[in-house]
Amino acid sequence: MRIEVPMVIAPSHPRARTVALIGRNGVGKTSLLEALVVATGGLERPGRVDAGTALCGNDPEERRHQMSLGIAMAPVWVGEDKLTLLDTPGLIDFHGEVERALEVADVAVLVVSAVDGVQADFVATWNLAQEARVPVVVFVNALDAERADFEATLHGLEQLVGPTLAPLELPIGQGANFAGIVDLLADEAITYDAHGPHRGPVPPELADLESRVRSSLLEAIVVADDSLTERYLEGDIPTMEELEPALSELMIEGRIVPVTCGSATRGLGVDRLATLLDEIAISRPIPAIAGGDEVLLDRDPHGDPVLRAFKVIVDPYVGRIVVMEVVSGTITNDVTLTNTRTRSDERLHGLNHLFGAKLVPVDKAVTGDVVAVAKLSDVVAGDLLAKKGLDLAPVHTAPATPAMSVALESASHDDDDKIGTALHRLAEEDPSLHIRHDPISRRLVVDVMGDTHLQVTLERLRRRFNVEVATATPEAQLFETIAATRESEGRLKKQTGGHGQFAVVNLRVEPIDPDAPFEFVDAIVGGAVPRQYIGAVRNGVEKAMARGGPKGYPVVGLRVTLLDGKFHSVDSSEAAFDTAGSMGLRAALESAETVVLERVMEVTTTFPTAFLGEVLNDLKPRRGRVVKTDQSGDANVTVVAYVPEAGLHRYGLDLRAITAGRARVTIVRHHLAVVA
Repeated sequence: MRIEVPMVIAPSHPRARTVALIGRNGVGKTSLLEALVVATGGLERPGRVDAGTALCGNDPEERRHQMSLGIAMAPVWVGEDKLTLLDTPGLIDFHGEVERALEVADVAVLVVSAVDGVQADFVATWNLAQEARVPVVVFVNALDAERADFEATLHGLEQLVGPTLAPLELPIGQGANFAGIVDLLADEAITYDAHGPHRGPVPPELADLESRVRSSLLEAIVVADDSLTERYLEGDIPTMEELEPALSELMIEGRIVPVTCGSATRGLGVDRLATLLDEIAISRPIPAIAGGDEVLLDRDPHGDPVLRAFKVIVDPYVGRIVVMEVVSGTITNDVTLTNTRTRSDERLHGLNHLFGAKLVPVDKAVTGDVVAVAKLSDVVAGDLLAKKGLDLAPVHTAPATPAMSVALESASHDDDDKIGTALHRLAEEDPSLHIRHDPISRRLVVDVMGDTHLQVTLERLRRRFNVEVATATPEAQLFETIAATRESEGRLKKQTGGHGQFAVVNLRVEPIDPDAPFEFVDAIVGGAVPRQYIGAVRNGVEKAMARGGPKGYPVVGLRVTLLDGKFHSVDSSEAAFDTAGSMGLRAALESAETVVLERVMEVTTTFPTAFLGEVLNDLKPRRGRVVKTDQSGDANVTVVAYVPEAGLHRYGLDLRAITAGRARVTIVRHHLAVVA
């Protein structure tokens, strides 16, 4: 399984591959999935998203918000080949699901509306596909709509994608007159009526345009193969069967981005899209860690079985369902594989295809296939299942920085025990939902990707778990440290009958770098404090620091030196010196006073240069300090700033609005500073 192959490899055409449908919200991805299933014979007629009869998008929250909120899937067959279609959310709040789909996709269909064209959230989705290095086919949808404009949409795509954009099809009419497409590879027209598609010659009014665009397309494709280039220069035009493999290779290398077109709601051009995807979709190798090195796993149908989990679904009736892609080999029912993370054996009791919300049992799954398996309680998204003894681990990517953080509090005491469990169940399904505990308010905090993401999370808490919560802005963590060096005494002397409690410690407490670890110095000489009690003094000091200083915040940035002390041969104990250590620290802090510190985060933001002024202005009221600005060669700029944590609870959301969703941000803790 450990192989060394280049990232760019010759096209592989296995029987099963995965296609992710991506794009901004409202462009018709779910309708396109329905149309592809109908075109390939999986359904007699498409459902309607707005009527709630669609194959996908029938989750109650999806119906309420009229949008996809997670990955939905359906298998389609083109001849004997199987394509698993993954419908993904368009709203940027749920781009974590898009990233998961792109991890397993062999090709992505980026859907754009011929009415709305290229907008900001389309650009964000395009960037996700580029970062994932997934070959992209663009589908210009809704050409039958009243304000459809193919030429304007193509122009917007050219500005974004550049010279690698290559139309494979041209529309025959648009709006109410949209009747079909011109297939440039086949050099023919496909028109549609009540009886289905009909192939014929290119309409005379499009002949000149088709000839020019086709010539440019052929020149762009034949460069992938020297023999094709020679033949083309000699006047021998390659056939479509020869062009499609060359097109696949160019897509792998990122040298061409094909453009197709049609109407998902009317099914026009969708049959050709299905055929094209089957012909040009390659099988991408899968990155993994083997023996500590990053390698690529060969997609070998005859190799050892390896599965990769990429989604978890918690179904109210079936229970927990894990969705996995078959990386290599052939999987059969009841096979036992080992989870490479936990090293535990997992028996796959039943294999299923997901057809919308339905589980369809299957006997086996081959390389490139996607299967759903229930009752795998210890398998999470990202896990690899393989034969026992195989040294494999997934390549983990850093999670996206949340757009906002919200503290949650159950509306009733009866829900206190349920809220944590319910949130963690939701986080299993939702890669963008993160839960943590706020040490100040002692409430749970959720990190989410936007207001809609938060709203959907709260709705699911109510519907699935009958949990009502109130929301609040989480408090920023504050600390305190001593303002100046002080010496102090901690004295404990109690007589309660029998053995008493006696301990005296003399401490010097001084400030150090607040980000440095706590330092404890033992300066005892002559046995003034016996060795067995030194650790107890340190323990008492550390407990007092954790409980907080005079202002109520955890104490950091101290060096405490144990200078001297006294003990009693009978009444001294570890507990007594523990208490004396705490008392000595508190006395020093109260004598010298303390200063309050806040966490300052390093915020690194990359965005188009045109938004530089707005981003810098937004940092000022957050008390941000810019420390570096780096202009890259691709019209983007990277700004590094130090910003107090208190100003960042909604920073991702505000940044998205400022930059039209085109910024990428990472936030990491940098240092502690005195609150200004």
